[in-house]
This record gives sequence, C-alpha cells and structure tokens, in this order.
Amino acid sequence: MEQHEIIMSDVLETKTVKEKLFPDFKGVVKSLGAWGGDFVMVISKENPTNYFINKGYPTVFSYEEMVL
Repeated sequence: MEQHEIIMSDVLETKTVKEKLFPDFKGVVKSLGAWGGDFVMVISKENPTNYFINKGYPTVFSYEEMVL
C-alpha cells in the first residue's frame, strides 16, 4: 500500500494524503477515491479511531464493518 501511494504521488506530482493531512500518524495511509483525501484506508498496530476523530474525521469504519 505504501509503495503504491508513493508511485501515484510521483505520477500525479502531488503529496501523499499522509504527507498532507496525517504526517504524525503511526501507520500506513492509502488514499482512495479521487486522491483528494475523500476516503482513506489505514493500517496501524493500534486502533486508529481516536486519532482520526481528534483530527476532525468522525466517520471511521473497521475492517470488519466494511467486509461483507
């Protein structure tokens, strides 16, 4: 995920969503959607819900909630 994000950042000549919005996040942030940070997928060792809520992003879904 991280490598793809770096490749797309180079192709699109823009910073990654992690660089722009979440530089202090301890984990991987993968932009989804139109590369504007509308949706992201994250991987971390600890539950990241409070981090994103504190950043002003209250809509957080766990993997279990997203998988059908």
